[in-house]
Amino acid sequence: MLVVEDDPILMMGLVEFVEDAGCEAIEATTVVEAIQILEARLDIRTVFTDLDMRGSTAGMQLALLIRERWPPLELLMISSQPWDAAQIPARGVVLSKPFDRRKIVAAIRRFAV
Repeated sequence: MLVVEDDPILMMGLVEFVEDAGCEAIEATTVVEAIQILEARLDIRTVFTDLDMRGSTAGMQLALLIRERWPPLELLMISSQPWDAAQIPARGVVLSKPFDRRKIVAAIRRFAV
């Protein structure tokens, strides 16, 4: 599972959630890095990204690009901001901050199957 987060402290927590769910976490700290990883690796099935990264819409831009270029990938997103359902890419799931560990781990497991 590709985890995209620009805050090092939050990244540690998200990686821990992914590993707690029994998945391997591949880390990207920028949208550019995430795209490079997706272009190079064919084994990634799910992207777990923060929508609130630097560059106010960077996370959403990444999610929309993933849906366009890699439609089969699952999108699991977190955000502290409310998003209108119409803004969320197809099949994308947004989980709210603050984190609820059980909900996030359960969602990761659901997407990892």
